[in-house]
Amino acid sequence: MSFFDKIKDKLTPEPSGVPIATSASGGIGSRRGALGFEDDMIVSKPSIICHVSQVFFNFLAMCCFASVASFQAHWHVGPSGLTGFALFVSITGIFLSLFLLLVPLANEKFDKFTRVARAIKEDRATFVLVGTGATFSFLIAFITTISAWTQAGCKNAKSDPHAKALGDDFTKGLGGWCSTKKAGAIFFWLAFGFWAGTLTIAILDWRKNRGLRPRDPPFEHPEVDEGDEESTYEVVPPLKRDADSDANSPFSDTYRFSGASSTVYDGSAGYNSPGKYSIPSAPQPRPSLDAYGAFSDPAPTGFAPPPNDGVKGMSRTMQYADPYAAVRASVTSAPNSTTSTYQ
Repeated sequence: MSFFDKIKDKLTPEPSGVPIATSASGGIGSRRGALGFEDDMIVSKPSIICHVSQVFFNFLAMCCFASVASFQAHWHVGPSGLTGFALFVSITGIFLSLFLLLVPLANEKFDKFTRVARAIKEDRATFVLVGTGATFSFLIAFITTISAWTQAGCKNAKSDPHAKALGDDFTKGLGGWCSTKKAGAIFFWLAFGFWAGTLTIAILDWRKNRGLRPRDPPFEHPEVDEGDEESTYEVVPPLKRDADSDANSPFSDTYRFSGASSTVYDGSAGYNSPGKYSIPSAPQPRPSLDAYGAFSDPAPTGFAPPPNDGVKGMSRTMQYADPYAAVRASVTSAPNSTTSTYQ
């Protein structure tokens, strides 16, 4: 078994009896299994290559600048601030790469760091961590490159500010010191290249998950344009009041919807007789509370009941004289004689 096969076996999770879900939505805070096919790699192969390369080149850069710091400390000219910052960035980059690589592995293999692993799988956390590593790696690579190729002692050993004070031994050692510093800058550039690769993988993964994420349907305007809210409610028209409903109309009948005729009146039945009722021919006025007649003025027009002529058993329409009856009587009573006007 080759070396890479052993690494793959270590990073490959053990098969479980639980079937892998084929849902396209995946789960909350989980990006594994989003495509619906079996992916037996906890961390993708490109991510493994990038993280391992970051650790490797940061370690080499750390060794180079540790040698630079040792040379400066030996001649009592340092270590400088740039050397200390380079060591800090290289060590931090190693731990950050190992953190991004080993936490998901520990979560899947040993069920450890569950919350941390879930947070790393979030897109925002991934962008923050990877973006921080890429930014600092670029800064230290750019700064050390300028320092290694533009320093006066690296161009000409005798031009170094400490060359006269420290003698020829210091001058002879500047050549190897500058080469080590340049190598450290190159290793920082290589580490930045793999940090950029990790950032590219994160962006592609984010775009892929964004396309697979279920979305709500967009808002659609209604096809029928509705007016104002008030116009959607129709105003109920008032009830039409016919002339027959007027109290003074000769054709009005107060009890026409009661189911009983207004001309029926049973005088023999009292008010307490069951099954009998008496409906007056006209609505009766409300009994007055004026016992002494002090306020017994005539009622206004329209409020007084129609006059009762005492005729019973006759409807109101029959109480008025027929105008055609008088004409018919005058025609029948006239003499049937014609006067001739011809001689």
